[in-house]
Amino acid sequence: MTHLLIEPAQEGREDLAAYRARGGYAGLEAARTRGSGWVLEQVTRAGLRGRGGSGDGRPIGQKWQRVAASRVPERYVVANAAESQAVSRKDRYLLARFPHRVLEGLLIAAHALDAREAYLYVRGDSPEALDGARDAVAEAGAAGLLGGVSVTVQPSAPTAVSGEETAILDALEGLEGYPQPKPPRPEEIGLRGRPTLVQNAESLAAVAALFRLGVDRVRAVGTPTCPGTALFTVTGAVDRPGVYEVPHGTPLAQLLALAGAPPREEILAVLPGGLGSGPLRPDELDVPLTYEDLAALGSSLGNSAVVVFRRADATLPDLVRENVALLARGSCGQCRGCREGHEGLLRALEAGDATEARRRAEVLLYGRGNCAFPTGTARFALRALQEFPAFARP
Repeated sequence: MTHLLIEPAQEGREDLAAYRARGGYAGLEAARTRGSGWVLEQVTRAGLRGRGGSGDGRPIGQKWQRVAASRVPERYVVANAAESQAVSRKDRYLLARFPHRVLEGLLIAAHALDAREAYLYVRGDSPEALDGARDAVAEAGAAGLLGGVSVTVQPSAPTAVSGEETAILDALEGLEGYPQPKPPRPEEIGLRGRPTLVQNAESLAAVAALFRLGVDRVRAVGTPTCPGTALFTVTGAVDRPGVYEVPHGTPLAQLLALAGAPPREEILAVLPGGLGSGPLRPDELDVPLTYEDLAALGSSLGNSAVVVFRRADATLPDLVRENVALLARGSCGQCRGCREGHEGLLRALEAGDATEARRRAEVLLYGRGNCAFPTGTARFALRALQEFPAFARP
């Protein structure tokens, strides 16, 4: 198995000495020596894609280049480890076990974008992740590695929208932590009205690996359009739930085998990218784990939280109703279309009216609001309603 992000380490948290013994912070030193232009070039050449919950995997280099292009001198960088869906645990795992990998990536980004303030935004009900982040910042500071960058560890509220990038900035400014209208994107006008890079914690760990190992080593793994490895939280009806690292392009069935999933004939459905991703049938589990391959099936990589459901444990209509109810409770209620759209979809599902539920989900899919939360609900519901025999059209 190829490891780029979390190669085996000793038990417990990897401290500064252990990380440096594996080449940690050598990439940061190279970045500071060779300059921000070289850093931006390497990130762009590597083709790394964002590992957050949006599901589209926007190239990391594009976001960095937009911030760098701004003529506003004051800039900020934020590591997003809010993990607003409880089924995802990869970012918390990184900070609890390998926090310096995230911190080094954050410091490389701060150097490339000439940011003097950085934030580690960590899910607030994860004391292990918060402690790991704080310890890493303290260790790096004592070793003189921060380079004049002020790094603040900020707990998040464990809500369904807390990890949305503009909600993070809203919370960092002391407000409610609600998603804000876009455009402008944070790269243009972000924290305190200044250009801001908000990057997922795993994405920053991938940046640290890139500068430790080099572009060629990273691109030798994965696929041409999805280079490198990725972390997946596998949960649900599996014998060995946990966080797994596999190359992009690995068939989903291989990942499920690592986690001890039941035979296909016992599987009801699999969500490949968290609660807001379209469910896959048992006959679709050979799909490669890339953004494009999952999108072609009407699903998404999302937050890379793979949830397995067993036929013996639930029926598909029950699963869809329960998941939509859970997502409906997660709406912050700020946008009327999201709030009423979730309520209408849930009413149709509870009434057993698949035709009306499809109509409601289509409206929710194309609704306009401040974030993509309702899009995930619609994607989940539409895929189940359109592709599973339990919801065959009348």
